[in-house]
Amino acid sequence: MTAGTNKLVNVGRSTYIHYGHAQDFGYDGDKGPSHWGEQYNSCTGKHQSPININSLDVKKVNLPPLVFQGFDVAPRETNLTNNGHTVVVTMESEVTPTVSGGPLSGVYEYSQLHFHWGDNDTFGSEDMIDNHRFPMELHIVFYKQEYKNARTALNFPDGLTVLAFFYEIAPEDNPMYQEFIELLGNVTGSHLSERFETPPSLKDLIAKDLLHYYTYDGSLTTPPCSEVVTWIDFKEPILLSHAQVQAFRALEDEEGHPLTHNFRPVQPLGDRVVLYNTDELIKEVDLDEEHPAEPEGVDTNKIDTPKSDETISSPKDPSLRKHPRNAASSPIMNRWSVLGALLALVWTVFSCSDRC
Repeated sequence: MTAGTNKLVNVGRSTYIHYGHAQDFGYDGDKGPSHWGEQYNSCTGKHQSPININSLDVKKVNLPPLVFQGFDVAPRETNLTNNGHTVVVTMESEVTPTVSGGPLSGVYEYSQLHFHWGDNDTFGSEDMIDNHRFPMELHIVFYKQEYKNARTALNFPDGLTVLAFFYEIAPEDNPMYQEFIELLGNVTGSHLSERFETPPSLKDLIAKDLLHYYTYDGSLTTPPCSEVVTWIDFKEPILLSHAQVQAFRALEDEEGHPLTHNFRPVQPLGDRVVLYNTDELIKEVDLDEEHPAEPEGVDTNKIDTPKSDETISSPKDPSLRKHPRNAASSPIMNRWSVLGALLALVWTVFSCSDRC
């Protein structure tokens, strides 16, 4: 998630934030990520983004459905701006897109979207999945509605959420991005803007599978690195051609240098647990508690038992570990227990017959 100069820019009902002076940070040398903490203490925090998500060390969950409002509505006006660190898309619309549900508490309103990419097609995304970097990543930024705007939301631990989508290279151009890519050629220099003739809806720009995603608590990925973001990383990638991704690398930064890469290195996961939302039925058994009857219409005989590499909890979260006494008893031991009881009964009968 990116930022630029110290001001709040209004575009219709949407806003995006620039935090600090444009010269304050960059992606190389003295202004690179390893130096951000010298000016911004939050950049050395314990819950920073991006991270590497190990798919074998996530906790599988069934979260409530995400609710998307206004994603299929084409805005009245959409602007594309090179802010010297990335390309930012803001919009003015009759219906401001919102997202709620899933891991979120409350309704979050659209602020802006932007991109992160690398020098070539082998890397560029900020978050990684199983140590794999994608060539590019989309961040759609929302602020919690009750905080009124994105700037105020930075003061609250649940202030922002970012919907993140990865890109993969496809042999053909993605027609949904045709005008987008054409406009990039008109905003090569920093602080140049262009307006879409046919504004796309958010639905036009994102993947179709919005059910399978990873989510964790993290931070902005640029200074001031505020730890106020609920990250939602969707599993299904968006497809672009090599030429389409290459168009982003032609943009220039504040100093007129090619903006060939603008991603932060991954940060330590620390004590955080990454959740993976799935449509598989997750059943957690606690033998100490009574459990409701199975819902009607569910054939429990067809529910697959998770394999050893499924529904794995982080070993760093003691509350998620199974208690040893919750282990199922051995079938062999159960049979011996029944046999012993029968023998005791026979012995009692014979003893009584001798005395009576």
